[in-house]
Amino acid sequence: MRRSRSSKLLTLCACVILAALSFVLSFEVVAQNSASIVIAQTTDASTLDPAFRVDTTTGNNILHIYDPLMMRGPDMEVVPWLAESVEKISDYVWEVQLKRGVFFTNGEALNAAAVRFSLERILDPEMQSPMKRWFVTIASIDDVEIVDDYTLRFTTSSLDPLFTVRMTFLFPVPPLYVQRVGDSYFGLHPIGTGPYELVEWVRDDHITLRAKSDYWTGIPPIQDVTFRVVPEELSRVAALLNGEADLITSISPYQAEFLRGVSGMRIESAAGSRVITVDFDIDVGPADQLKFRQLVSYAIDRDEIIEGLLRGFAQPVTASLSPGTPGWVKDADDYTYPYDPVMARQLAEELGLTGQEILMRASTSDPDHQDIVLAIASQLADVGITVKISMEEWGSWFADLKNHDQSALYLNSQGNVWIDPYPQLDAFYHSQGFISCYRNTEVDALLAASNEVLGEARAAIFGQILKILEDDAAGVPLFARVFTYGVSNRLSWSPRSDDVIRVMEMSLQD
Repeated sequence: MRRSRSSKLLTLCACVILAALSFVLSFEVVAQNSASIVIAQTTDASTLDPAFRVDTTTGNNILHIYDPLMMRGPDMEVVPWLAESVEKISDYVWEVQLKRGVFFTNGEALNAAAVRFSLERILDPEMQSPMKRWFVTIASIDDVEIVDDYTLRFTTSSLDPLFTVRMTFLFPVPPLYVQRVGDSYFGLHPIGTGPYELVEWVRDDHITLRAKSDYWTGIPPIQDVTFRVVPEELSRVAALLNGEADLITSISPYQAEFLRGVSGMRIESAAGSRVITVDFDIDVGPADQLKFRQLVSYAIDRDEIIEGLLRGFAQPVTASLSPGTPGWVKDADDYTYPYDPVMARQLAEELGLTGQEILMRASTSDPDHQDIVLAIASQLADVGITVKISMEEWGSWFADLKNHDQSALYLNSQGNVWIDPYPQLDAFYHSQGFISCYRNTEVDALLAASNEVLGEARAAIFGQILKILEDDAAGVPLFARVFTYGVSNRLSWSPRSDDVIRVMEMSLQD
């Protein structure tokens, strides 16, 4: 099997080299200078109105035009940004002090009224803002009181450990401008407090931004930034090779392997919050038996999948939570099973499962899912378990998952857009979780308790939950997805675990 994958890799790399040498770019070349960069992404922004941000590409453009109240730093910890401070003054009340002297590009002041207007706009049912869910999930913001021009008090429906995370998604907009021009016009002609302002937006081609000389934290390090839309991966690779892009996104392991050897550029990657797992529907035999779940856990060689199949472009994990997710104790403990085919074979024989066919379902949402389940099926066959693979269209597969109706084992992709342990563990392992096929009342109780505390006490509870999931062999964490980029050596930049691209964290080499 490994010889087959190596042959495929050589063929694909050869195709990439030929394509990169012969491909003629279909988009206009942007002149490069020491003050400008081009970032090639797969899609265009859907809007430049932060109330309608729904995807990473749109977010990467929006966060240059606007500022949030709180910001995730490169280490994913939440820090104050437009908020000078955020303080919990009672169980259900948070006080936010705003920075003074910050203005929108049109001259309107960033103040408490602008923040309240921006949140109420998102929560307005008539707006149908997809961002509303960030402010009503788990706990909701029930009231916003203006104490003075730069102080607000937010009242929540319950204790809310995720309050500061919510504030990373609140991007104030200028009330007078929005009310004058209307929502549709505003989404195309944005005004914010961020480090850049819009110069040009040509739909499905590019967005060009220019740095503000009076940005409140100082002049941005790069003058002009163009986010160019390049859907085809080979085209993005060619743009990097030809010097027509400084940073390209969404690079596959095969093409990353090729680009590693090209002079003048490099591959950068960071572990994302999404973890690929083998999960179990405990209502379906033999997954209702602990020893079967342990058997599968021992039988899977995760290193072979990461290093052999994915060419090392995946992050090993010690739990179903990614190393890129803060908020849990992850340095000392490993909550995964070691690879032990002898123990797995022994358990298979003890359970009388040798030679028995067991269904494993997976969706076609990611191109490598089929290769991953084939590798797992091969490893289980080595210990006497026959796996029948069912690759299915994502919509129908996910509909069954929402109905808590899966196969005994299934390949899962555990997303974590909050970059916090609670929403992921609640969705995938709570007895009433949105997409859970697992039940454990002790886990349920600990998840509830995690919303009653903050800081180290909360992190310790997540450690307890992960230990229970390990003991109960609730799932097999395989690896965390990594975000992989091709980068010109003229650009100094390190990627982040949230896939956010912030030009303010870059600089150009002389």
